[in-house]
Amino acid sequence: MQNPFANFICNPESRDYTMASGAGSGDRALLKPARPIGLQVKHLEALMAIAVEGSFGAAARRLGYTQSAVSQQIAALERLVGQRLVDRSKSAEPPRLTPAGRLLLEHAETIMSVVYAAEADLVASRRPPCLRLGAIRSVAAVLLPAALKRFRESYPEESIEFLERASSDELVELVERGALDAAFAARPTAAGPFDVHLVLTQRFVVAVPADSEPARKGIPIAIRELGSLPLIGTGEAHVPDTGTNNVRSGFKEVDSRTLLAFVRAGLGAALVPELAIESDDRSVVALPVADAVAPQQVVLVTHRPRRTQLPLEWLEDLARTVGRDLVRSRGAPSSPRVRRRRGQTPLVQA
Repeated sequence: MQNPFANFICNPESRDYTMASGAGSGDRALLKPARPIGLQVKHLEALMAIAVEGSFGAAARRLGYTQSAVSQQIAALERLVGQRLVDRSKSAEPPRLTPAGRLLLEHAETIMSVVYAAEADLVASRRPPCLRLGAIRSVAAVLLPAALKRFRESYPEESIEFLERASSDELVELVERGALDAAFAARPTAAGPFDVHLVLTQRFVVAVPADSEPARKGIPIAIRELGSLPLIGTGEAHVPDTGTNNVRSGFKEVDSRTLLAFVRAGLGAALVPELAIESDDRSVVALPVADAVAPQQVVLVTHRPRRTQLPLEWLEDLARTVGRDLVRSRGAPSSPRVRRRRGQTPLVQA
């Protein structure tokens, strides 16, 4: 079959394909590669920052630049690619990416993820073994003490640096940028170059004071049935929306441990992950939620392009085992053995 591209060559000046003069039907394809157009990391970072922040000013603050510097970087990038990437017209306020800008953004995110991974691996290669681990607060308090104790016993040569945050999104971004080797987060997590391993699934419960009317009834309760007992918070930012309007203002993104202290003080009820409540806590009663509230899925997030030598798979299995032990010790139904295909992650039910 005749090659349909046999009579075309690439013009390195315009980067367009043009008919080759004197090319016969039997000639082989003659394609000259285009010259690099000079994309730089700072150009791609500026484009990504505008996409995330939605304005030049906020993008500048995110990157630590002046607003004029970010504007110049975008202008230089547009000259390099020969297309408008950001719509700056008054009708587009705040500025938004053009179709070409969105296309380049997809490639920029992939390119920068590899750059961050390379930087992190090079830094790690110059220092003693160290596990840089992050976790959302509810997981840090419940899952990690036992898991990290066993980890240190098995890998005494590995030092540990730990970071706790309320937001899963912040932790995942730190993993992508190479600031963390792994993070325990809650689904849903941001899309990106990640391997996401399910570690634990736990239900949400309504925590109420032990001397309250709902506690005395001791039956599953709908959020709307709390009556005069206000829902003082919904735990960390990743807790699902219950569709209720009786969340008391000012308590919306509070750590589960702090919320439980408020519940003990009689300030109201709180929606928290089940394992956040200590089994010997007699001042708080955990009631099943009658509403359709999705469970919390705790996952271990790692950066796929990294070439780390850290025992992250061992940590994943360890955390899953500790989570299963916690569920059983709290008297919840044991997790069934799940037969899985190669590559599937087992689901640990709480």
